[in-house]
Amino acid sequence: MESEQIYKNLGMRIRDLRKALGRTQVQLAKQVGISRASLANIEAGRQQVLVHHLFGLADALQLESPAALLLLPRPKSKRDGAESDLRISGDGLTEKQRREVLDLMGGALNSHDAGAEGREDE
Repeated sequence: MESEQIYKNLGMRIRDLRKALGRTQVQLAKQVGISRASLANIEAGRQQVLVHHLFGLADALQLESPAALLLLPRPKSKRDGAESDLRISGDGLTEKQRREVLDLMGGALNSHDAGAEGREDE
């Protein structure tokens, strides 16, 4: 999969989650600490996302982990109309790429959590 498609998928996911929460681009951008124009470019897949912004976006979008941003909604089934998250595959990340990203994010999460615990003790 080309990196261009990865960023388009990520942007669509961010936009869909933002809209589901009823937030504007201005509101979300302010919460994450980026400009509205940057968020618009991220949502359109035109701008790459810095790792620390992934964490900010995940937090602002009420996700447990930035890894959840790598999930895309499954199209509604004609049978039951249920919607759920589907891991990116096929046109998205390969399973190997997805594991590598999740491993990377897991290491960053563990470092982040360890830093937070150290501050609580102070």
